[in-house]
Amino acid sequence: MTKSNSLRTNSRPRQIVRNSLQVNVIAIVDVARAIFSETLDDAVIFVDNSVTPEGKPSPGRGTTALKTQCLEGMVINWIVYPVGPYGVPVPVSIADITFDEPICVKLQSYGSIVTAHSPNVIPGVTPNYDYWAGMVRPEVEPNTYGYRIEFQIGTQRMGISTPAVEISTIPAPLQASGDRGKAQYVLG
Repeated sequence: MTKSNSLRTNSRPRQIVRNSLQVNVIAIVDVARAIFSETLDDAVIFVDNSVTPEGKPSPGRGTTALKTQCLEGMVINWIVYPVGPYGVPVPVSIADITFDEPICVKLQSYGSIVTAHSPNVIPGVTPNYDYWAGMVRPEVEPNTYGYRIEFQIGTQRMGISTPAVEISTIPAPLQASGDRGKAQYVLG
């Protein structure tokens, strides 16, 4: 019989498992449909990597009515994923994000290609890792906040106002945070 060493604790993980410090919201855009219909109706869906306080996916995931779950102080990243037709690619980017109330600080575009350092850039072909991000203000009240996101699709600019950010708070712990339980060294 061989002995194996493992560490076993008498404590349990926290009752609430929350998101990390950042949440990603992905806008999947059907480029051909948006250009043909000149609207984002039935041409865009939103998904995220966030969960509710109960551990379920954000409400509206996979639709235009996504309610991204987050906490005060979290960073929200908005990324566009274009699904395009065959042939000449059509560039798609986020042109603007606006909230009815200012819930984010430093809400702006980040990460675009620096042409001076990428002289062989082919517009619409070279991957462009630009995205929008903003940090939820620490003092914002828990609530649901709608926003408008506008996309630049080729030469057209189109927007949609159905997604939202739902801000909640973390309940106070039941015990002091230093109480982690006792560890036992087990030989088995």
